[in-house]
Amino acid sequence: MLLVHINTDQHPPHFAETIADRCNERLCMNPNPASEHMELLAMLLDRCPTTVEIIPGDATSWSPDSTDRGPYHPFLFIDGNLGVPQKVLYALYPYAVNVFNDFRKACLSSRETPQASSRSKPTDLLESSSVILLANPSHQTTLNARKRLVREGTIDPEKELRFTSSLLSCQHCTKHGELWYHRRWMFAFSQQLSSGEHSRSSFHIPLASLGKELALIARACELYPRNYFAWMHRFICFRSVVHCHPIGALSNQLSDILNNEIDDIKRWMECHVSDYSAVHYLISLSQLFPQLQGLNDGLYHHSTSLVRAYPSHETLWIYAYAACLMPGTHGEDPGEFLEGFVRPLAQLRSTDVLTDDDSAQASQHGQRFLARRELGLGGELGTGC
Repeated sequence: MLLVHINTDQHPPHFAETIADRCNERLCMNPNPASEHMELLAMLLDRCPTTVEIIPGDATSWSPDSTDRGPYHPFLFIDGNLGVPQKVLYALYPYAVNVFNDFRKACLSSRETPQASSRSKPTDLLESSSVILLANPSHQTTLNARKRLVREGTIDPEKELRFTSSLLSCQHCTKHGELWYHRRWMFAFSQQLSSGEHSRSSFHIPLASLGKELALIARACELYPRNYFAWMHRFICFRSVVHCHPIGALSNQLSDILNNEIDDIKRWMECHVSDYSAVHYLISLSQLFPQLQGLNDGLYHHSTSLVRAYPSHETLWIYAYAACLMPGTHGEDPGEFLEGFVRPLAQLRSTDVLTDDDSAQASQHGQRFLARRELGLGGELGTGC
């Protein structure tokens, strides 16, 4: 039987030795490739890689030469970036689920906590749960089990936050709302440990950590377009900041962060004109901070300029309509957007001017915009609409 040998050229010797020793021990006890691969993948995930990617195919697609396989075969681990072949991960998933279920059954049958169980070890739960969550980030039972280990001190909350950051760097994981909630739970638990509070509403993200969290969310939104759960997480983070800073008394640092955030989202929408989740986020953020001077007028001008540039995109019309409803919006010259752009565009539908689908869609959007205005929100839209 061949034992595992790890090349230490690229990584600290103690890490390679740990992988080799653990894998060799497991192989001697139970020469099961699935067990070896699960443990190796779990150890790589435990390093909290900078990025994780599920790559197509199996190991042979990336290491066709059996004599020239890397030290982490069947996985790729280069410069802190982890690549997991899709077929390998999905083959490991049922095995990891069985290990996880056996652990839970052992604990229930013996009525012992994970630390005290003699039939299973917390290591089994940690390894199996990390593999399960990479394959299925919505596995709520697994997420709850890891929360339990955090509460009991087996998992450090900061380490779990880094682990979720690694998972959320993977396109497959960013769309799962349960994983984003798990991350907020970790922030809340860390806050409870530091403050001694035990309120469910105690979640807040430190201002010093906000920029790093925003960068994580921005990457997730790039990986998975119109990522509702990522945008919602972004809004909840800013809402938590409001609870720690009284309205009307924003610090200079927070004010700068907010202004930069508004500018960043505007630029985002200029490059992602169909991202309705970003529109919802920006409008909700403006309602959260009504004390920012000129914000509503700025959004009105921005939204109408985007509608003029891309009139066939319904998302931008919704953006302009919502911006018109904001209190204190003065808009452009009275009626200029409505009478000079929207109404003529809407009237094109009854003529022979329309020559393509985009023009027809733009005209329909203009008609709907007018209909919404006339059906009950007329006077509330402001002079610009």
